[in-house]
Amino acid sequence: MKVNALLREASAELGEAGVEWGSSEAAKLLALACGESRGEVEIWQALNPDLFEVASEAQIVRFRFLLSRRLERIPLQHLEGKAPFGGLDLKVAPGVFVPRPETESMADAAASFLSDFPRPVVVDLCAGTGAVGLEVCRRRKCLCFEVEKMPKPFRILRENICACRKKLHPGSECVPVRADALSPSLLPFLSGKAECVISNPPYLPLPAPKQPEAAKDPKEALFGGGPDGLSFVRRLLPSCSRLLKLGGLCMIEHESGQSGEVSSLFLRFGFKDVETVKDLSGRDRFTRGIKWQK
Repeated sequence: MKVNALLREASAELGEAGVEWGSSEAAKLLALACGESRGEVEIWQALNPDLFEVASEAQIVRFRFLLSRRLERIPLQHLEGKAPFGGLDLKVAPGVFVPRPETESMADAAASFLSDFPRPVVVDLCAGTGAVGLEVCRRRKCLCFEVEKMPKPFRILRENICACRKKLHPGSECVPVRADALSPSLLPFLSGKAECVISNPPYLPLPAPKQPEAAKDPKEALFGGGPDGLSFVRRLLPSCSRLLKLGGLCMIEHESGQSGEVSSLFLRFGFKDVETVKDLSGRDRFTRGIKWQK
């Protein structure tokens, strides 16, 4: 079968299964099956539209296997074993929350706030893969403590810290901490010393998310508890406040419909200049505030 025909068939199947950007994903799957970059596959298509064979039979079998898994709505990032985030490629795996591009806006805001500090202390709570903290450390010279409770995400977090070390800003350091972000005794040596605390915590209310891929994420990383999904955030804010120094920045991601309640919680726990920030799609993405009272 010609490669273009193979990709057309795969794109159509993906579209019928409800996968957006079917043609793009088909090219990514073929690239993954052939051990090439997606760009290489696009070059094959452009230069050789009638090319009959660019892959071995084994690679085509591999492609069809990957396609079947994607049609089951296994996240593409799980099939690739990695997810892009900012300027990094992070390892992901089943049982580990896949970082979303929309969350990059929170890393952008943190990097901007920290630009005038010589080597600020950052705490990333519910760190998962370490995406936000690592991206901040890539852009600014920071000491970042990446806090994750669950064993499998913590293992992936440690691997990502090792893999990304050479890409971090000179002088930056990420420290993995296996601990409960809600613990009153979390990082006692940092109480009142952090310039920035960031978190992408579980915040979804039940029922399960509509997007099939999101349902593959671990429930502990998705559902925040309570009818509004914000029980976890209510318990998290005291930790954030305790860790921050006066004038420090707290940022927490949430659903767009939760903005009003999250802003009220920030004010209740002693933050000022509270505002909700939109992502590039125009949806409310996270709320930020400055600690101004103990």
